[in-house]
Amino acid sequence: MARHAEIAGAGFSGLVAAVALLQRGWTVRVHERTPLLRSEGFGISIHENGRRVFAALGALDAIMAKSIRVHRRLVRNGSGEVTADRTGKVAVHRVSRQNIVATLAAKAAALGGEVATDSAVASAEPEGALVLEDGRRFKADLIIGADGYNSRVRESVDLLAQRIVLRDGAMRLIIPRGAEERAADPEGCATGSENWSGTRRVVYGACAADEVYMALSCLYGDEDGMAVPVRTDAWRRSLPYLGNAFDRIDGLTEWDRVKWVRFQTIKLKRWSRGRVAIVGDAAHAMPPNLGQGGNCAIMNAFSLAVALESNNDLQVGLALWERNERPITEYA
Repeated sequence: MARHAEIAGAGFSGLVAAVALLQRGWTVRVHERTPLLRSEGFGISIHENGRRVFAALGALDAIMAKSIRVHRRLVRNGSGEVTADRTGKVAVHRVSRQNIVATLAAKAAALGGEVATDSAVASAEPEGALVLEDGRRFKADLIIGADGYNSRVRESVDLLAQRIVLRDGAMRLIIPRGAEERAADPEGCATGSENWSGTRRVVYGACAADEVYMALSCLYGDEDGMAVPVRTDAWRRSLPYLGNAFDRIDGLTEWDRVKWVRFQTIKLKRWSRGRVAIVGDAAHAMPPNLGQGGNCAIMNAFSLAVALESNNDLQVGLALWERNERPITEYA
């Protein structure tokens, strides 16, 4: 008889875990509290560990088809002077998070998995049950909490060891990519930049042929920097040479999708309790400056399924998974 998993959260880690378990003969249901599968964060750089997982899931080609290669990375100061040029270094691919979520959800559905939207999880029970806000209770061989850094699943099984709230945070958004930008880079490639002015920073780079990902970062308490909708006049004063990009922000209409979020680091007592396992930001949220939060979430969700495939004893499999993966993630 097939083992069954109930998963809280249809982000990267939840969907990767779902597909990997389905491929190994499990039945899976994923619960997403929002009415639509819409990823927060907009753009992400895919490193080699992420690429290998997507390849193992059979999803790499579909995901990379809409990616763009960042062949040059610049660091600039408030005057626009280049202080670092990483042209010729190992390139990464940037891709829309929404493309990844849509691809993985379609893959899960094709394998017979269920993704239930508008299905808000309230808690989990170590004995193997997921409880929804409406009171419904779903039993399973494995419960996975992939519900973000404010995870209800994690809190209900008392696994949080440390939450470090950092001094800075960011908002993330997508704007159209200009024709001049496309013409300046080779076909299928883009130049990314990290732009600093005092304690404000803008990460800027294409995540598709016609889309640019922007992250506007500042210290907590910087009211102009934190404001949503973006106070573009304040950002123009800090980084005047990005004026054209800020003009494009002014036309953004989906402000309901944009929020300023303070960076956090999450550490757990352990990654599982009973039949409940915690993955992704719920287990090891890290500031995006490290560039590995999403890739580690992808890697660890996949490795969870691999560890359980080789062990019929769930507790042995969960212990092996954490012993193998946690040191690597915390080193990152």
